[in-house]
Amino acid sequence: MPDDDTQQQQAAESATLEEQLKAALAEVEKWKGLSRKNEARAESNADKAKKFDEHEEANKSEIEKITARAEAAEKAIAERETKEAAAKLREEIATEKGFADRKIKASALRGSTREELEAHADELLELVPAPPAAPSAEGQGQVGAAIKDGEMSADDIVAAATTP
Repeated sequence: MPDDDTQQQQAAESATLEEQLKAALAEVEKWKGLSRKNEARAESNADKAKKFDEHEEANKSEIEKITARAEAAEKAIAERETKEAAAKLREEIATEKGFADRKIKASALRGSTREELEAHADELLELVPAPPAAPSAEGQGQVGAAIKDGEMSADDIVAAATTP
């Protein structure tokens, strides 16, 4: 009978091994299925992440474009304000120095500071002679009044002035 016990024991061990093998194979299949699900989910998430990144990049470039436009506008405004302030300063100095009397335009002034502009104004005033003083109005009649009968006409005045 020891043979029967050994055979029964071997059969029981064999059945237990087969059950363990079947259980292990079932466990492997279960984990393969879960792994495939995780791979599919990861692939889906990767696609979504890529689309999200593209969307973020597109928004970022729009923000960069808007920021660049704003910076350019601010720069243009600052340049215009600087030019306007410089032109106003030139006009102010030209008025102070009496450029209108000598028919010098304020735009002729060069320099970036008030001191430089004033120094250049002084140089220009030295170069451009002062206009001669106008003759007095004495003896020329009343200013703005019409020429009366019996007085000389413009042609008579010219003829009298040009005869030797």
